[in-house]
Amino acid sequence: MTIESDLLAGPRGRRFCWELVRATGHPQEGDSTLFWAEYHLARRRGAGVVLFGPGSDQPAPEPSAHEVARAHDALLDAAHVDAASVDDVLRALARTADSAMWWQAPDEQDALLADAVPEETTARAVRAVSATAAVRTVFTAPSDPRWWTVEPERPWAAEYPDPVRPPSATVALRDAHRALLDEQLSEAGSADSGEWWTTPPSALRTTTHRVGDRGPLALWAVEDHTGWERADVAAVEVDPAARVFEVDDADDWAVLCRRFPIDVTGTTRQHDWGRATGRQGAWVVPDWNAVADHFDAVHLTLRGWLRASGVAVQVDDRTASVIAGWTPDQAVWLRDPQPMPGPASRWEFDREHDGWVTA
Repeated sequence: MTIESDLLAGPRGRRFCWELVRATGHPQEGDSTLFWAEYHLARRRGAGVVLFGPGSDQPAPEPSAHEVARAHDALLDAAHVDAASVDDVLRALARTADSAMWWQAPDEQDALLADAVPEETTARAVRAVSATAAVRTVFTAPSDPRWWTVEPERPWAAEYPDPVRPPSATVALRDAHRALLDEQLSEAGSADSGEWWTTPPSALRTTTHRVGDRGPLALWAVEDHTGWERADVAAVEVDPAARVFEVDDADDWAVLCRRFPIDVTGTTRQHDWGRATGRQGAWVVPDWNAVADHFDAVHLTLRGWLRASGVAVQVDDRTASVIAGWTPDQAVWLRDPQPMPGPASRWEFDREHDGWVTA
């Protein structure tokens, strides 16, 4: 498969393309078509958007689908995607991850991309983005299937200072499994939002690849980011014999769910994922307690995230699942002993330059 096909396959890939297009170009001066299209879509969905300033009491123009499509064509024509830097690509990935909110309907930009932008326009954007040197730099991971043994691209951890660690991975998995069973009993039928993510317990060690001197990808692109602006970054020593389940596309996730299923239809996920994907029905997630009996880690590749994050992944004739809350390229280490990081360096988010730098 190619970068181009990865970007076309799912909503995160397509959103990333347009985030990079927006970052490297500007709409025609005075063209507010996309602003008004997103404003009216938000209003129709019941979002509490309010206009302020001169003219805010006047009727707001409502662009047609044709005008929205034409505005995207103009945006692409004005972009200089080929000049994008690695930092531009990482920032576009960050915005793409920030917009992945799998407890609600897709946001206005995703909705417009899905409903109002012609396939050929998006395909043209994807071709331009996938040919960009900086995109290829970020998206090209080690091709060795045992990537965690390859120097210098071994896994890297990026963590809050002084993270809270469980007594063991076994305890963390056991407690999370028990909490999920309790949730099934207490929240059946509730339409309120609750736990929507499908990651293993957050206290387990997680790693991503490093992007040259820009640090690990986990610094930049995080779904449901909590706003942390400091992190300790270190290379992680992993057992060369580790057994890692690779999730490279939706089919891999479906295999994981079929092999180690736990039903979550009776939890708030049913309603959260229904809103996010438009699908109604039964849902499952991987039983991480059972997965840990067979694998040391699960790794969601960057291409797997681009292709499948947030979509309804069909598991069998009755059930589906969602990849939600994952950082792109994230490996979660499930077993004891947890991989140990080496000497750490402190990184900070530089608001002036909108990026991560060493402290």
